[in-house]
Amino acid sequence: MSVTPDLESRVKAPTNIPTGESIIRGMTSACQAAGAVNLAQGIPSYPLPQDLQEAAVAAIRSDDNQYTAPRGSMRFLQAISEFERRRWNMPAPYDPETQICVTCGATEAMLATLLAVAERGSNVIVITPGYESYAVNLRLIGVEARYVRLRAPGWELDPAEIAAVADRNTRAVIVNSPHNPTGRVFTREETQGLADVCQRLGIVAIHDAIYDELYFTDERPARISDVPGMEQRSITINALSKMFSVTGWRVGWVTGAKDLMDRVARVHDFLTIAAPTPFQAAGAAALSLPAGYFDELRSVYRTRRDILVGELERAGVSFQSPAGAYYVMCDVGPFVRPGEGEAQFAQRLLLEGGVGVVPGQCFYGAAERTGGPQIRVAFAKGEETIAEGARRLSGYLGANRSQARRDHPVG
Repeated sequence: MSVTPDLESRVKAPTNIPTGESIIRGMTSACQAAGAVNLAQGIPSYPLPQDLQEAAVAAIRSDDNQYTAPRGSMRFLQAISEFERRRWNMPAPYDPETQICVTCGATEAMLATLLAVAERGSNVIVITPGYESYAVNLRLIGVEARYVRLRAPGWELDPAEIAAVADRNTRAVIVNSPHNPTGRVFTREETQGLADVCQRLGIVAIHDAIYDELYFTDERPARISDVPGMEQRSITINALSKMFSVTGWRVGWVTGAKDLMDRVARVHDFLTIAAPTPFQAAGAAALSLPAGYFDELRSVYRTRRDILVGELERAGVSFQSPAGAYYVMCDVGPFVRPGEGEAQFAQRLLLEGGVGVVPGQCFYGAAERTGGPQIRVAFAKGEETIAEGARRLSGYLGANRSQARRDHPVG
């Protein structure tokens, strides 16, 4: 007789537990199984500077392998403070001891932040389409998600719509710019309008700035924490992951006013205690790299973007060319067959076209959808991989367009 408890019958899964795995990560597994080109998950392919590799190895070999203080190693905290001051031209740097908290990547940073500012019975506004984890995180902690849609096809943000869905129980709004999945970079006017709403209603702006070094605009994207009056009402999240192509290191950070960071740091302490120590040492080296590194990074991704969008244009796909991040959100209504949903279309593209993409549905949470079927395509890989994936995508869509339904409604 087994003494192992039957967890299915004894411990019923609570309703806040997500069902199934992440669609995005699931597509990566499906690409591997099908031998398809993975243009689904945003796993970057960019050479890690040798100095960073050596800094991580040196930390491990010097036995720098135990916990740091929960907020992070002082060396890394000081590096973050100087890095942010330098690139944002801050009149005064963040205080390393009170205004920064190092986390296990931007994912933990977002969860810790939400736990620090919201509670059961409150709500947080999510801008859609948006990264799938936002809505799932809110569900996990029992906080209601309220949705505001960007306006297609240009993906503009109307701050008045934020105010329209807010109430006295609204604690925060999540803003992501440069934006996943559309590649939109919000203008200074949109950012100012959002800041005005936050200040008028007394809510916190949580800026997911994970792609803030991946922009293709003439000037650096606006940051809501820089708007006068938002110093005490904004939290900014970032990480090494995207800008240094080290998604497996799991090192991020949160910045903001002292009282907000005190709350985030307390939550973080009980979630994960501290971020990986050797990679904090490497992170300090990373943040001291010259500006030329980031210029080259943007140049490489601009080239990759152009390869992908060129093939999408040849296939007759409708999309807005991304101004940042490394994704393109595409309208695939003309290519979807009668009765076929986005997930089925993505599966067909995977198995018959040999290329993986993400169905648009996973970027809307429980929000009501309007408009046509969408897919997100990533250009995070090397040029040869993107060129091959884009060629397959363009070729398959072009060859199968005649079979797609012609009466798909728009709007």
